[in-house]
Amino acid sequence: MKHFIGIVLFVILLSGLSSCYNTSIPKPEKLIKKDKFLKMMVDIYLVQGIELSQHKDSTIRKITQTDLYFSVLKKYNEPDTVFIRSLIYYSSFPKEYEKMHEEIMNQLKESELQFKPKEKLDAEQK
Repeated sequence: MKHFIGIVLFVILLSGLSSCYNTSIPKPEKLIKKDKFLKMMVDIYLVQGIELSQHKDSTIRKITQTDLYFSVLKKYNEPDTVFIRSLIYYSSFPKEYEKMHEEIMNQLKESELQFKPKEKLDAEQK
């Protein structure tokens, strides 16, 4: 009986240790495609940049950051659970996620260049 308990404890310990090395996250059933996910992330970064407290209009002050996040999800017709699972899955591959983040930042910089006055761009480059 002692040998049986020892074997069971050894198997549990071995399976526990081996699970620590298997850190890959399984691909979710509903995964947002990479290009759509990048567009969503660009919009989420834009939402994060909005400062709601500075607006004088009372209707804008009633809008919260959460409302803005959900508006992005609604725009792309994705439930929050699918988005979060996709975010966890993509971020489980750090090198690929870093490349995705660089692409998001590049898209944001391109957008900024479109809307910034030329005088400000020239002053920043000097």
